[in-house]
Amino acid sequence: MNELTISKENSYLSPVVNVTTALTRYQDMKDFIEKVLHPGVDFGTIPGTNTKAVLLKPGAEKLAAFFGLTVTYEIIEKVTDWTGKEHGEPFFYYHYKTKLLRQGLVAGEGEGSCNSWETKYRYRKSERVCPACGAEAIIKGKAEYGGGWICFNKKGGCGAKYKEDDPAITSQPAGKVPNPDVADVVNTVQKMAQKRSLVAAVLNATNASDWFTQDVEDYVTDASFTEVKTVDLKPRQDEPAKQETKTGNKRPLAPDKLKAYMAKKAEGATPATDEVIADVVEALTGFVKPESINAVIKFLYGAKSLDDLTPEQFSALHAWLGLKDGIIEPLALDEIGSIISNPF
Repeated sequence: MNELTISKENSYLSPVVNVTTALTRYQDMKDFIEKVLHPGVDFGTIPGTNTKAVLLKPGAEKLAAFFGLTVTYEIIEKVTDWTGKEHGEPFFYYHYKTKLLRQGLVAGEGEGSCNSWETKYRYRKSERVCPACGAEAIIKGKAEYGGGWICFNKKGGCGAKYKEDDPAITSQPAGKVPNPDVADVVNTVQKMAQKRSLVAAVLNATNASDWFTQDVEDYVTDASFTEVKTVDLKPRQDEPAKQETKTGNKRPLAPDKLKAYMAKKAEGATPATDEVIADVVEALTGFVKPESINAVIKFLYGAKSLDDLTPEQFSALHAWLGLKDGIIEPLALDEIGSIISNPF
């Protein structure tokens, strides 16, 4: 086993391995990431950002196993105020340290914490519910069609209409509201703290920071309770970008070409079914913040929101996103990121 040595003559630190061994280790790491870790499962990136790929829990666990590391968790601090007596409302906090052991010796450590006052746990997004069918599909009716409220069938509603001042609708809270069931996320908060400490420890122990970051590993859409499904948006530096030629143009398309491309796809397209529309809405809201979705829709079709799109435009969106198991294909994500990151 190599050990750190200090020359008594010159008092300088000497490497514990030679350059050849270091290069071999680096290549092994690179091969493991490319051949074993899977985008969207073990790591991912966030649309519209230029950060490194984000290491996720499954990827961290695989890296720990690859290096023969045993994972141990230590609770540093926790607060479980179930009644809210100490904080004015229920509050839960967990702080963990993860130690990675190899042959009984500590090879790396990392700490992580999580608490129930983080936005995604403290609040939830409340949607108005249709009194007739119970669907969360109530939207504001257009003034030219009489205004009021509509249970929008494109969102799974029944089409029922309500007056502007109908208390059955106006009395319902909408938007970001306090989460009435904070106790339901206690286990999630605890697991998130463990995950954050694990990812930090693995990055430290395996020197994986050349490839991955942790900063946005639990990025979520505002007031959402589910983590965003992530997909690798960029090729590795040593790989050529993959191109697609669905329409004779290489993708990802520049925003101006994408706009024309999407308009053409909507022309004469078969109207999307309610199921297809629901798939598009679910995929976009799972990957992109609401305000960014509106920016994309406005740029592509001049519409204010998804509610204003025609069935033909939804059909074009579905084809463009290339949905597979609810996941948007990387080329479309790259194009979405270009629209979001550039004002038009």
